[in-house]
Amino acid sequence: MATDKSGDAEPELDGLVLLAAYSTADLTDSGLRVYAAYGSEDGVLNREKYEADRTNLPQDTTETVIDGGCHAGFGSYGAQKGDGAPVISAEEQQRQTADALAAWMNLQ
Repeated sequence: MATDKSGDAEPELDGLVLLAAYSTADLTDSGLRVYAAYGSEDGVLNREKYEADRTNLPQDTTETVIDGGCHAGFGSYGAQKGDGAPVISAEEQQRQTADALAAWMNLQ
């Protein structure tokens, strides 16, 4: 936490982006804007934990499922053991993710 001149704490972050990830920490009252996305073909993300830990996110969290995307499609490091077979290219998944993130960031 940073402090302003009056000594009051100010948060250092305004938002959090989770790509094929979830928060185990309770962020419900954090004041953060949260965006979460995963691919429909993701074979790495533990969906049970993802669903269970959704309660840790603010109620107004924006979630996107990238249809045809997989876990490794959010990066450029190639196939990942245990991942599903993507139906779209990594480039397409990244374009859709970037477009969705840009729209989310403009909601301020």
